[in-house]
Amino acid sequence: PRRYGAPAWNNQRFPMEISPELLAEVGISFEEQSDPVEGASSGPSEFSGSFMEPKPESMGSIREKKLIDMKHLEVESDIIRGISLQKTLRSFGAVWMKSHPGKRRERWERSIQVQRFDLFLSHTWLTNGRWKVLSLLLQSSWPIFLVGWIIAVLAAIPLHFMEDLPSVLSYTCTSFAYEGSCTLRVYTHYFGMMGGILGLLLAPYIPSFREKMCFLDVVSIHQADQVYMQRGIYAIGGFLAVSAELQILWDRPYFDRLWCVFELAAFRTCNPQGKISLTPLFVEACLVFGLVVLYARTSLHWLFPALNWPEELSYALHAVIILPFLHYCRGILHKKRQMIQDLRNFDLTRVQCSSSFDRDFIQAGICKWYGSSEAFTIYVKGPLADELAEPFSRFRVPQPYWAVLAAPLISFELCWILAIINAGASVQGVAWMCWIRTSHVLLELTEIKFVVEACDYFAEPSNLNLVKTSCVWLGLIAMIFIIWQLQYVLEAAGELPAFMSSLLVVVIFIIFVLGEVNLLPDMWKARTAFQAQKAES
Repeated sequence: PRRYGAPAWNNQRFPMEISPELLAEVGISFEEQSDPVEGASSGPSEFSGSFMEPKPESMGSIREKKLIDMKHLEVESDIIRGISLQKTLRSFGAVWMKSHPGKRRERWERSIQVQRFDLFLSHTWLTNGRWKVLSLLLQSSWPIFLVGWIIAVLAAIPLHFMEDLPSVLSYTCTSFAYEGSCTLRVYTHYFGMMGGILGLLLAPYIPSFREKMCFLDVVSIHQADQVYMQRGIYAIGGFLAVSAELQILWDRPYFDRLWCVFELAAFRTCNPQGKISLTPLFVEACLVFGLVVLYARTSLHWLFPALNWPEELSYALHAVIILPFLHYCRGILHKKRQMIQDLRNFDLTRVQCSSSFDRDFIQAGICKWYGSSEAFTIYVKGPLADELAEPFSRFRVPQPYWAVLAAPLISFELCWILAIINAGASVQGVAWMCWIRTSHVLLELTEIKFVVEACDYFAEPSNLNLVKTSCVWLGLIAMIFIIWQLQYVLEAAGELPAFMSSLLVVVIFIIFVLGEVNLLPDMWKARTAFQAQKAES
């Protein structure tokens, strides 16, 4: 017997006759099929717009013939057009934004004829395009961000040794038998920030040795010509058949759209071993917010001493800056749980579609491939949810993004190292300062790891949600304060205690951040079990 989730149609490239029983299951009769409603709207709701009324003999014959012949996955090579991922991100991702109907031909002309797609970008237009642009830009261009940051930091290093340039702070520094007056300059820190941003802005225009050719509906389907638009819409299954990877830009409305579900079902059918990537759009939003908080906190380190403001006020602002990030992060991670829960509770009968014909068209294909709509529903709720959503049940910062988060911390600590070099410290003194400052960077990253895990653990909102955020914030601030005070005490106690404490920080960072070991394993397990019991009751 066939298991749920195994498509009944095994990637055959032959026309298949549609049976009356199958048509009856999706609520269509042969009489209805042979007499389409003139001018009826069709295609995904995202494609609707101010077009001329379609000719029934062109529009109706295309979609009706595909349904009757069950050619949902037919490859029409003459209309396969793609665009490189880089080009979709140019002009601040203009193609991802909703445009005037008069510009739709211009968008289609950006695409070129291709044989296959490296990437099929599946998304819903109910989600704002700027989040998709941000997500794709950081996913594809984080190495360019780091390259831009490195180049800018290296270019700024000589500025730290030019005595004519202004400094922000003069202070007494000590390091391994060295004590003297140091002058702090922060050029590498802010040049690095500007270099990283500039790298991201230029990334879509930098030539690539191998461009990823993508399917993007608004570009690959000719939406200025009604006939070609209808051909493109009902050839989406064929586009998926020639795609190496399906990348889902995941936001909460995604699994509520029937065409999005169809793309997933069709890709798994025609590419059983194909790669499906689930890309939650909230990850990059959190990353950017986190970078803003990091730059704000590092700025306070030198700004308050430079202005001779009380040190206690600086500590207070350090703590307050974290509060909005905690509240935002909790909200985003609660939304993540809701998205996973929506997938676990998926019901094909509740998925939205603006066209009754499209619903019949899609359900006919799903029933043919998976045996029945109920079997497909079970497949999505079970094996597919396990495959796609389970990795996100416990939120983890992707490994490359740790390098992005480390960039502002490294560039800021480098300012202090360059200050002691400029003051004339010995090689041993500089090496010791490098070791101590490196441990500070790793401790900050471990702190970020714990903050994110705490936000994930306490993501569930309450009636007094801001109060709950404040309680989490107070607990985190107390813990962070104790850890840093202990670190400073050990550093002041002598070289050996300072070395051992820094070594301990390195080990903790390797285990919990690079090794992705959870800092709250037992607490999370207990909470998950409690939530499961609550759901059952």
